[in-house]
Amino acid sequence: MNRTAIVEKELIKAILQGDYQAGSQMETERELATRYALGRPAIREILQRLSHGGWLTLKTGKRAVVNDYWHEGNITTIVDMMAYFEQVPDAFVLYFLEMRIALTPQYVKNAITRNHLKVVGLLAEIDDLPDSQEAFALYDWKMQQALARLAVNPIFSLVLNSFEPAYVKMAMKYFDNSFRREASRSYYKKLLAIALKGDGQQAEELARSMMEKSYTLWQSQLSPDEKIGVKFRLNEIQ
Repeated sequence: MNRTAIVEKELIKAILQGDYQAGSQMETERELATRYALGRPAIREILQRLSHGGWLTLKTGKRAVVNDYWHEGNITTIVDMMAYFEQVPDAFVLYFLEMRIALTPQYVKNAITRNHLKVVGLLAEIDDLPDSQEAFALYDWKMQQALARLAVNPIFSLVLNSFEPAYVKMAMKYFDNSFRREASRSYYKKLLAIALKGDGQQAEELARSMMEKSYTLWQSQLSPDEKIGVKFRLNEIQ
C-alpha cells in the first residue's frame, strides 16, 4: 500500500472513530501535509477522493468539511467502510439484510420472468454444494450476481457490486451456522422448482419470505447494544 493510500485510510479511520465530527472542519492542506509528511498535491488528491466518496465537502479556498456520512455518503462510502473493518460488524450485517428485503425479491422476480432457464442452470448446482460456510458464502455471492444480471436492469448489478469487497465477509459470518446454511439450501431448492415453471410472481414472494427470515435469524443472535447500533455507531443515523 503506497503512502497516499495509507493516509487516506488514516483519515477515514479518524472520521469513523469520531476524531472529526460531522460538520467540523479538517486541517488545512498545508497542516495535513506537514502532519503526514506528504506534498500538498498528494493531500489535495486524497481530499478530492474523500469528497467523491461522500466523506467530505470541498469548497475552493476553504478547509474541507466533514460530512454526516450516514446521510451524505454514497456507495463509495460503504466500500471504504468495508475496507476499514477487517471483520464486518454484526450490526452492519443486519442493516444489509434489511436492505436485501427491499431489493432482492425484485431482481429474483425479473430474472426468472425473463431468463428462467438460465436461472435453472445456476440453481441446479445447489445439490453438490458442500456444507461449509465458505462454500455457501461463495455460492450465494455467485447467485446474487447472476440473478441481478439476468434481471436485465443494470442498476441491480451496480448496487449489488458496490458491496463486493464486503459481501463474502458478511456471508461467511452468516453461514457459520449450520441451521442458516440448511435454511438457505432449502430456499434455493424451492426457488429451483419455481424457476422451472418460470413463475416470477411466486419467486418474488419466496425471495421476500426468505430475506425476512434471514433478517430475523441474524437479529436473534445480536445483543441489545448491537441491535440499536451502539457497537458500530449506528445510533448516529437515528
